[in-house]
Amino acid sequence: MKKIKNLIVITLAFVLIFAAVAVPQSNTQAASPLMRLVIENNSSHFVSLRLSGPINYYMSASAGSTSSYTPERGEYSYTLYSCGIFVHGEIDLTKHMVTYEVPPCGSKAYSGPGPTTVIDAGKELRLVKVTLKNETGHNIVIVFSGTSSLAFFFYDGDSKDYTIPKGDYTYEIYGCGAVRYGTMYAHVNKVKELTCPTW
Repeated sequence: MKKIKNLIVITLAFVLIFAAVAVPQSNTQAASPLMRLVIENNSSHFVSLRLSGPINYYMSASAGSTSSYTPERGEYSYTLYSCGIFVHGEIDLTKHMVTYEVPPCGSKAYSGPGPTTVIDAGKELRLVKVTLKNETGHNIVIVFSGTSSLAFFFYDGDSKDYTIPKGDYTYEIYGCGAVRYGTMYAHVNKVKELTCPTW
């Protein structure tokens, strides 16, 4: 009987020692100063991400690749470059792993809300696909001003597809013998026929 009691006491002592050692190890892991940030680039363009905060970081992912980083936890301001444009914002990297999912230019990674740990770069960029058709009868240059500043050259009869930031634009067409002015609201699958003024 005494041997059984001694065995129980020894067993309990081992359990308490194991518990005392195990708890601090899991607390140490939870207190890690680093977190994981992934850039999943599904576009055909280079992507870069600059973070400014507790520490400054430069991160990137080439076309069709995935890059993983371990920045220090904290709140950052960021500059995202993708599909030829820059966007700025704020990001909280204090809690969970974050994935920047970059879809093909002019589209979104998710039609609705995606997972809470995923940032849809397509929604951040707000790009849309537009078709511009030169029906002026001349070679022209068109300059857009508004959400972004853009300039394009067209041969007579050209029809070209572009991915541009969504929004309101004014434009000027050079090549009609006089400058032609107009406006355009760029939204998804917009088709704009460019013509010269009629006299």
